[in-house]
Amino acid sequence: MANKKNKKKASQRSAQAPAAPAKAEAASAAKKSVSRKGSKETESASKSVARAKAEMKAAKEKDKAKAKSKKGSKPGFFGGIRNYLAAVRTEMRRVTWPSKKELINYSIVVCASLVVVGIAIAVLDFVIGEGLFLISGLRS
Repeated sequence: MANKKNKKKASQRSAQAPAAPAKAEAASAAKKSVSRKGSKETESASKSVARAKAEMKAAKEKDKAKAKSKKGSKPGFFGGIRNYLAAVRTEMRRVTWPSKKELINYSIVVCASLVVVGIAIAVLDFVIGEGLFLISGLRS
């Protein structure tokens, strides 16, 4: 029984085998014709790819060198404080400070908002508290 199955498989393989090389030959011939037509284009494309890879490799090496130099040149404790204060100074110069009139108006708006929000919270607290007392019946 197993012998018959193996013979069938072998006959199927032999029937399919000649077709596969013909397809492979046709595909390789098509590739050759395309490569002959665009050989100059492919050469220039491969050169540009090689240049791009070389540039990327050089950029990575530069980044590594910068990282190493940064690690070796830590400013120290007082140098770090100096750098921090210098950064604060430059940021404070970038700030757009309000005029005296604007400052007064902003302060009034903030105080009024605080009063309104405080009243709203007090009202909600009273309502929720009274609702809980009514539901629980703790008052006699």
